[in-house]
Amino acid sequence: MRPTVLVASALGEGLGRGEVLQRRLPGSEVSGSSHVLILPDQLTDQVGPVRAALLDPSSAPSLMFIESFDAQSAPRHVQALVAQRAAGREFVAELCARGLKVEMLRAATYEEGLTAAHGQSPITELVAMEPSAPQLTARLQTWAKKTSVQLSIVPNELWLTTRDEWEEFASGRKELRMEFWYRRVRKARGWLMEPGAGDEPLGGVWNLDQENRQRLPKGATVPSTPHFSPTPIAQEVINEARAETASNFGTVDSFGWPTNRAQALEALEQFCAERLAEFGPYEDAMSREHEHLYHSLLSSAINLGLLTPHEVALRTLDEFAKRPREIPLQSIEGFIRQILGWREFMHHAYDRFWQEWETSNGLNHTEPLPSFYWSGETKMACLSRVVRKLISGGHAHHIERLMLLGNFALLIGVRPQEVDAWFLETFVDAHPWVVTPNVVAMSQYADLGKITSKPYISGGAYISRMGDDCTTCFYDPKLSVGDRACPFTTLYWDFIDRHAERFVKNPRMARQVRSWETRKEAVREAILEEAKLIRERAQRGEL
Repeated sequence: MRPTVLVASALGEGLGRGEVLQRRLPGSEVSGSSHVLILPDQLTDQVGPVRAALLDPSSAPSLMFIESFDAQSAPRHVQALVAQRAAGREFVAELCARGLKVEMLRAATYEEGLTAAHGQSPITELVAMEPSAPQLTARLQTWAKKTSVQLSIVPNELWLTTRDEWEEFASGRKELRMEFWYRRVRKARGWLMEPGAGDEPLGGVWNLDQENRQRLPKGATVPSTPHFSPTPIAQEVINEARAETASNFGTVDSFGWPTNRAQALEALEQFCAERLAEFGPYEDAMSREHEHLYHSLLSSAINLGLLTPHEVALRTLDEFAKRPREIPLQSIEGFIRQILGWREFMHHAYDRFWQEWETSNGLNHTEPLPSFYWSGETKMACLSRVVRKLISGGHAHHIERLMLLGNFALLIGVRPQEVDAWFLETFVDAHPWVVTPNVVAMSQYADLGKITSKPYISGGAYISRMGDDCTTCFYDPKLSVGDRACPFTTLYWDFIDRHAERFVKNPRMARQVRSWETRKEAVREAILEEAKLIRERAQRGEL
């Protein structure tokens, strides 16, 4: 007997509370009592229960599939919604084409979709790969208990590392730092290690980040990034999104993200062939002309499950092995550090600290987010450019996120959870497990150092050094007072002053505090007064 696939689309925007829209595909009937639930960020047949079902369909349980994100109180970027819905529907179409029977359910919440399916054919056992969000695991457990359904949570094989590895790493540590995690798990896999040298990293250095901070040269030729014409299913979803009354961030006209595995694999191959070699040196660079430089733009596909991080890592390592003279070590090491180090570390850290991060505000920041975060209407060229890029495409690379968007919010003193909510809403690849640790803990330093040793702040000098926005900006990065004073520069010193007592004890911040304290009192007072004016102008929308 072929397994049955049940698709429950939690598209809450267009459905009333408790309303369920059912659509049966020809020949589909729910039967059996054991069901496998597929979540919207697990769109894979490469690992897990779906893989097992395809290998032995005659004895597989019924498959239940959640097409899109559960109804949320906060809106999302319209392109994130389109990518999610279209990818889910295309995944279902692929399963159907491979002979699986499919029943679709669209419901406002996961619980309502599951209840509707349970009402049609009683479920005795529900199997699911572990959700990336612990909150959803708890909700599934509550539903299962309420309905007397046996719930089995199996390991989520989309992650590169296991909870046991994390617990072994974290046990007994007062501080959790990504660098030490990265070295541990990289050594365990033997990736980029010296042949026959045991514990020695390739090239003798674990982390080549210091070599990845070059500014893009003038006239540099940067390959185009992948942009996929919407499939018929994706176009259908785009039309739906345009017709919906819900107000979502961004525009949908330029949508070109992968919505199926074939497109995602094509994007991976294009990155390996055209941009991996130059990724490292210009990883932190910013450019007005080249929006995405040499970044992979694979995060959306990986976070949906269209690609597994394991295959992405192995494919790039294979490309490096084939072209060692063309691809510098700093490029492959920097990329592997993002996938194996940063991505996995943040996933485990979220699982551990997410409840604390919902309220963390160790620096007591209370300012509201300035209005230009929504419109891009500011004379600060860097922030205007990145916000407008977000509106049109839903993506900005890690330095633009950390050292522009996050940096300014931290310097001006925005409440961390408001910054977190904004990032969750405005990025196409946003999921709580990846956004919240990077924003609340890393960018806003709201937990005072659970996973990072210092706040990531800078004045205008860093922005000028890493990009070309300052060449066209109204503000001067060298000035900290006056009408043309760069808000980053002024607010940087204001931040140091406000938190001097705390950071003078921090080995990575003490020098900046001492530098501030050696300035003449009149100079310090002028900068602090300018900071007050900048805050007032920011809140009036005049910055």
